[in-house]
Amino acid sequence: MSNYVFSPMEIDAIGEISNICLGSSASTLSMLVRQTVEITPPRVEIIEKSEYTKNVSSKKVFVKVNYVEGVKGCSILMLEEQDAKVIADLMMGSDGQGDFARMELGDLHISAVSEAMNQMMGAAATAMSVMLERRTDISTPEAEFMEDGEYLACVFPDDDKFVKVGFKIQIGDIISSPVVQLYPHDLGKAISDLFLIKKAREKGQQ
Repeated sequence: MSNYVFSPMEIDAIGEISNICLGSSASTLSMLVRQTVEITPPRVEIIEKSEYTKNVSSKKVFVKVNYVEGVKGCSILMLEEQDAKVIADLMMGSDGQGDFARMELGDLHISAVSEAMNQMMGAAATAMSVMLERRTDISTPEAEFMEDGEYLACVFPDDDKFVKVGFKIQIGDIISSPVVQLYPHDLGKAISDLFLIKKAREKGQQ
């Protein structure tokens, strides 16, 4: 599967699915942090793990979500450390610039971000269920604070290609930051296949 080359149609399918799912996630996050949340249209590309990790070395908050029904595999959402702290601060009822946002990243931040991601990705899974016409469910997210290369090597020792979904998130006037979501190559292919099959079926019924 690692030698498979995605077609432009499959890339567009992943982009369309991601756009709808991220929109649902943004609405959920907006309620949690009590701020307007906007997400730019995602940019989808296929990346080599070795090439990606060669160009990044900072520590990030990685949130891993396992799909346990509908499709099999996992997705990874990568947040900058300060963004994770600000989101946690906002969830605690502060203004995103309080003591919680200035503290060193710790278990409380990770717990708060995990809860936010649980609700966000749950909303995304519901949206995906509608788009794929297949019930899609997730496990409780697992969050880690690690360096990019170390995390990907540890969690995906046998995966060398990923679908990278890049977008920018704007939370009120507090956060304006790029965010990356990664799908292992096989999961990206499965999602695009299901979506294109649905599209073809709908076209045949017209």
